[in-house]
Amino acid sequence: MTTILLCADTDVERISSQVASITTLPLQTNAVQIFVYHVFRTDDDEIDASNLKSVTHATELLTEAGFNVEVIQSNGDAVRKILDTAAEVDADMISIAGRKRSPTGKALFGSVAQQVTLRSELPVLFCSVSE
Repeated sequence: MTTILLCADTDVERISSQVASITTLPLQTNAVQIFVYHVFRTDDDEIDASNLKSVTHATELLTEAGFNVEVIQSNGDAVRKILDTAAEVDADMISIAGRKRSPTGKALFGSVAQQVTLRSELPVLFCSVSE
């Protein structure tokens, strides 16, 4: 079975791009497990990633396409959590989206997507969406 960790933020357009990139891959949908994963910045036990519009949207589209989908979440440092979770679920690939930023913006504010791409030992399916 192929396992994909789809890193979801709160932007529906970005998650739609990620879903489209996955659904166009030559995969046997019934042999793929997709974990839709969101990292919260806060440590609040009351919050649930399943309630985010982006996560709901991705889950619906992927399920309709025939994939096995599970929503998971954590909180803390996004880069570290993504890489750790990819190892925990034995992911074969990480899907992540980025925003179009200037080089200065990347240097000043960093980029979770960029850091995951650079630090991961797994293939990373990077989707860029213009804003």
